[in-house]
Amino acid sequence: MFPNAIKTIEDYKWENRIVITNFDNMKLDSILEGKAKSIEERKLLFVEFEHSEYIKNTEQDEVDPSGFLNVLSRNNQNPEWVLIGLDGGVKASGSRQDFSLKHIYQLIDQMPMRKSEIKSFNTLK
Repeated sequence: MFPNAIKTIEDYKWENRIVITNFDNMKLDSILEGKAKSIEERKLLFVEFEHSEYIKNTEQDEVDPSGFLNVLSRNNQNPEWVLIGLDGGVKASGSRQDFSLKHIYQLIDQMPMRKSEIKSFNTLK
């Protein structure tokens, strides 16, 4: 990938777990503040929309928002957030009411790849 190239959702496959949010009047900055280490450990990328309009992402990459919005619209229940695994598959989704970092972390920490990452990390200590 060239520097400053516009990234698509596919560019993050096997690199990042992605949380796409589409909340009305709720910014992620306050939720993510002070959580950089735990976010980095879980290889998380947050992509923020409001009223289906792209706001930003935590990597500050220039992205093509259409693929991210497509994931949100594919689900018939119109989720306000979606968690995508390293393999590019949708792992969970829900409403704003059931969104919390703790919940996201719990979901990720139960994934087989994450368990392997934790095990590898613990053996390096």
